[in-house]
Amino acid sequence: FRILNLTIVKEYYRQNVVFIFAVLMFSFGFLRSQEHITIIKMALKLPSLLALAFLVWTLHAVKVILFSLRMFESRNNEFLYHIRMFSPMKRFLAFGLMQFNLIQLTFLYSLWMIKIGIEEKQFLSVLAIIFCNILLIFVGIIAYEFRIKRPNSVSVTAKPIQSFLAKFRTPSYLFFIRYLFSKQPVLLLLTKVFSCFVLVGVCNLYPTDAYDERLLALGGLFAAAAHTVFCQQYFDFEGQYLSFSRNLPIIPQQRLLTYFLSYALLLLPEIIILARNLPDGVSYIFALELIIFILSMIFLNHHTQYINGISNDAFMQRLFFAGILFFLLIMFKIPVILMALVNFSTAIFVFQKYYYESQADKEI
Repeated sequence: FRILNLTIVKEYYRQNVVFIFAVLMFSFGFLRSQEHITIIKMALKLPSLLALAFLVWTLHAVKVILFSLRMFESRNNEFLYHIRMFSPMKRFLAFGLMQFNLIQLTFLYSLWMIKIGIEEKQFLSVLAIIFCNILLIFVGIIAYEFRIKRPNSVSVTAKPIQSFLAKFRTPSYLFFIRYLFSKQPVLLLLTKVFSCFVLVGVCNLYPTDAYDERLLALGGLFAAAAHTVFCQQYFDFEGQYLSFSRNLPIIPQQRLLTYFLSYALLLLPEIIILARNLPDGVSYIFALELIIFILSMIFLNHHTQYINGISNDAFMQRLFFAGILFFLLIMFKIPVILMALVNFSTAIFVFQKYYYESQADKEI
């Protein structure tokens, strides 16, 4: 278990710290404890709402399982297949503890729900919550045991999809998006659901009080922060599969346009959500400026990945303080289009200075 904890659990939280931080900030930044208690009591009484919570927990469990399976398939972790030398009981226990540690984000919230359920005497819902958590752990154990017994196996179901996609010529700006759909579908789904949920939330919250456009700008800031995991994945994707492209005769403007189009296409769900839920009294011009601001934040975040010599801790610190800075700028009513222009200019400067000197030092 200590080996699995150091190679998989620790790495998962290191790579997903921004995603977890964004979830916690949105969950406990916008909603007070009393509002959480009200939602939990409604979920305990309404099976449909409780099933929705189970669906979210299941998606998160699938996310951590797929991450762990990728870690098992990594060449750096081939030694993990020697776990088969242990007895089945020891393997099951180790895999169970690993899966338990990986689902802490939802498990701790389920404990809160169990506590309130006992106080409200909703014992059937409490049993359902306990059963759901146990099931998620057992599914992880089965998946890890299956992978350990089949090293270097190729998914049979993936072959038809890959052969179908191979018939089409993929433009360069779709390389990363295609990679997300084929290799990281759960990560893509969870990030998009969270980002769109933030925008829907602030759009519906806007008419309930005397809010102004700063509320929507803050929602855009959180939506952009949720895409940090895509920026990290894009940098690793380039280092793993497209490192040769730096030697190709491609002008910098074309490379920048590729990144711009990739992230612009990734933001299509947010654009649709914002257009359909735009509050009355907010102009579409501001909505366009907000989308440009979100895109600029993601664009800048992506290009800061090229600065070598920044440790993950230092990067997270800079990201945190940058988020605080933009939060203050929004609260002081600095126009979002002005911040967007500064972000794009800074990103282009960083690209020109660090792109050809950067290198990926980890494998995905």
